[in-house]
Amino acid sequence: MEMRTDRDFGFTEEQLLLRDSVRDFVRKEMPDEYARRCDREKIAPLDVFDKMAELGWMGVAIPQEYGGSGLGFVELGIIQEELSYGLLELAILFYRATVHGAHSLLTYGTEEQRRKYLPLIAAGKFKSSMSLTEPNAGSDAAGVQTRAVRDGDHYIINGAKVFNSQIDIADRTVLVTRTDPDVAQHKGISLFFVDPKSPGVTIERIDTLCFRSVGTNRVTYENVRVHKDDLLGELNGGWKNLMTNLNKERFSLSAQVTGAAQAAMDCALQYAKDRVQFGKPIANFQVIQHKLADMQIAVHTSRMLTYDLARRLDAGVTCRKEASVAKVFTSEAYFRVADEGMQILGGYSMTPDFPMERHYRDARLMRIGGGASEVMRNSIAKDLGL
Repeated sequence: MEMRTDRDFGFTEEQLLLRDSVRDFVRKEMPDEYARRCDREKIAPLDVFDKMAELGWMGVAIPQEYGGSGLGFVELGIIQEELSYGLLELAILFYRATVHGAHSLLTYGTEEQRRKYLPLIAAGKFKSSMSLTEPNAGSDAAGVQTRAVRDGDHYIINGAKVFNSQIDIADRTVLVTRTDPDVAQHKGISLFFVDPKSPGVTIERIDTLCFRSVGTNRVTYENVRVHKDDLLGELNGGWKNLMTNLNKERFSLSAQVTGAAQAAMDCALQYAKDRVQFGKPIANFQVIQHKLADMQIAVHTSRMLTYDLARRLDAGVTCRKEASVAKVFTSEAYFRVADEGMQILGGYSMTPDFPMERHYRDARLMRIGGGASEVMRNSIAKDLGL
């Protein structure tokens, strides 16, 4: 297949068609004005989500036997990158369904669970979330204390979660619990697919600096009854399954911040061409040119790392180190791009008239969420044998 230009990365003709379709969709359905309104007024773009579902994109990586298209991670990356160009949180809506939902089921769900939920996800009629972080279990994810105790055919769940994004609009959440408190931390964890509308679940939105559209929440579980059939994977085997899916999560976040970084880069480039100072566009000044060149280097490298990781995931090879490398580089690259973009736009970067201030806020979170950069570096060092 003929290699294309910078943003094509050796995609097949079918992948290029998908990319162009998503790109055209985003320009039409998520223009800057709507993205700004979603952020300012805390509106989750569910109308755009529904339109995506009608186009069949929710099932892109779900096998055909469950109603999907049976494609892979390269296609998942293409969609998420292009959606993030319009609004990062739009891509995250997509990702929570296709990765937290569909790939959790594909990785460790039962056949009955797959046949029940995957066709719904593929049709865009099912939203999901991940419930992992707790007030005292953040980077130390194995320190979760939310308890699930067997009671006949059910489990009784008590505990609290925090920074639980999208659970308020989800049909199910992947809930990480402790089912055996008497063994090593990593060995007593189990996952459940829980309906957040169950009696005993209390959800409270948290005001945050960024990600204001979909937002995030505190969640309390008080004597919540969950049927044993909603156990995901083996009892007390949740940690291994969780780690398996986290590579896919880090890939998704890398694709998302690459698209958002490209949007920030394009915003700064256009502003530099339009803004006239000292009698000429500021893009004519070498100091601005160098900033934009560094931004392009960051975006280009992020894209290479993202699609290298996608192809490793599609090939089924071990790639924990590569997932950590991609997550660190792309999230920090997005922040550098947004930071330099703020500098290029100057005072106008502080206003909502341009999307740069939203990029700056969102980029700051991406160095924390989905694995803080420091934790990722620890993981990389471990994979180096240190």
